[in-house]
Amino acid sequence: MIALVLTLKFFSLNFFSDVQNHRKQGMVKKIYYCANHPDIVATDTCYQCKKRICYNCKINAFGLIFCSAQCLAVYSAMGLTRIVFTLLRGLIMGLTWPFRAVTKGTARGWAVAILGLGLLTSFFFIWKLTEDVQSLEQNLRDKMLLEGVIDTTQIAPPTILKPTDSGMVTSTTLDIVGEAEGDRIVSLSIDGKLIQALVPKEGTFAFNDVRLRRSVNRIEIQAIGKDGRTSPLQTLTVTHGPPSLTYLARDFRRGSLTKKEVAITFDGGSINNAADEILDVLKDREVQSTFFLTGEFIRQYPQTVKRIASEGHEVGNHTWSHPHLTSFAQNRRQATLPGITDQTMASEFEKTASLYGLVTSTKMVPFWRAPYGEYNPEILRMAARAGYKHVGWTVGRGWDETMDTLDWVADKNSNAYYSADEITDKILNYGNGRTNGSNGVIILMHLGTHRQDDFPHKKLPQIIDGLREMGYKLVKVSEMTME
Repeated sequence: MIALVLTLKFFSLNFFSDVQNHRKQGMVKKIYYCANHPDIVATDTCYQCKKRICYNCKINAFGLIFCSAQCLAVYSAMGLTRIVFTLLRGLIMGLTWPFRAVTKGTARGWAVAILGLGLLTSFFFIWKLTEDVQSLEQNLRDKMLLEGVIDTTQIAPPTILKPTDSGMVTSTTLDIVGEAEGDRIVSLSIDGKLIQALVPKEGTFAFNDVRLRRSVNRIEIQAIGKDGRTSPLQTLTVTHGPPSLTYLARDFRRGSLTKKEVAITFDGGSINNAADEILDVLKDREVQSTFFLTGEFIRQYPQTVKRIASEGHEVGNHTWSHPHLTSFAQNRRQATLPGITDQTMASEFEKTASLYGLVTSTKMVPFWRAPYGEYNPEILRMAARAGYKHVGWTVGRGWDETMDTLDWVADKNSNAYYSADEITDKILNYGNGRTNGSNGVIILMHLGTHRQDDFPHKKLPQIIDGLREMGYKLVKVSEMTME
């Protein structure tokens, strides 16, 4: 008897223990990720296809959430189909009901027949009235043309040059640039709220620093003629949110082509014998720039790094040890070298950013620049997964069109050697004859040199003054538009 009681007690304890474990497991909330953005947590479910999506992907309509216009169209088509079939069924029943009722010969049947005839008559008059209204509108339009009155509804709507529709931005403000006729007023509204109105100059207009709200912004551009009539709306849908993996994995080599901005950037690898002079010039000319520093540079020259941070410059990641990432130096191919993995890249970034934080008590900006300019799409994705976006320099055909100054080359017999004057002339003449001039150009220089004379960094005052005389603003990379 005692054995039986002990056995029952043992099983009951195990049973209640299992129940508690199941309850605890049931309390753990499963995390789902967006089907379109695997790196973003899903916040909603598509009503039509049941796909898990993030707030960037959702479309609100009919009080429901959809993942795409396709799902919304399918849902709408199915609903419309049901409505059409219901209406057809009702129409058929309505048309045949009077005849069925009359055959019964009752007073109710005759009443229904008369009501049905009245409905048919009403439908006829509504159709005729619609035709008359359309005819009246056409006659009015013809009269306006004969009298020389401009119908602004027939004028082409304003053209938006920037941004593109259905885009995503990470900044809280946005510039909207477009073209419209000079005798019209162009207005900007966001989500139905009027923000600003202006008159185009020489056929173009620009709304600068338009503030966006988080998530989806519905931007409407409307042109108003002298007579108060409006042209069709231009509607843009722009999403403001944190950077996605796809966005981070895109290389950035040039800023906005519509802004007269230039960024002079500096790499610090292993030596800094030009750093103090460069910082003196930048301070004297009131220029704030972007620096890309290695962990080794930060470790060797903490005072220089502190000065860079304290004078308002921003610092990006140049890896810890400045390693080769691809086989370009061996075979002129950008193939990822063995051993370069997500873990390798993350370690290079984390050690550098951590040391920078300890030295300056500030954070690095989430930009990086590949050592030796060696990278490929695979490496860009590795860096993106670590939270960094690659910032290169403006490139083109040949040295004249590429903004790598090669100021580090010291051998005057090398084909890659260019004098300080040649480097200066290249930078100042880059925009000559180009549609967009030097707008958005990113220039690469270095904080150290092995040259014994003819130092390119000593030409910085001339370069800065020359660019400003041409109307360019010297900015940090983070101030440039990254669309």
